[in-house]
Amino acid sequence: MSDVILVPAVFRCPDHDNHELLTARVREQVDREAEWFSERSSEVFRVSVVCPGGASDAMPHRRIYDGTWSRAVAASRVA
Repeated sequence: MSDVILVPAVFRCPDHDNHELLTARVREQVDREAEWFSERSSEVFRVSVVCPGGASDAMPHRRIYDGTWSRAVAASRVA
């Protein structure tokens, strides 16, 4: 769903710099949750995603993130 805003918008592993990958994985899970709660305009979430590790430490591990999503008001354009 493109109308979901995550707060905060970036998720990081405190041990590795995989913020783009982890943020994408969190967004994916929250998008699914937003579909389940489609009647709500905002909701608290807790999701679990896998961090693949880093260059020197390639051991995958699970991270849990908490936050809140809310729906953006879609601005419609008139041509």
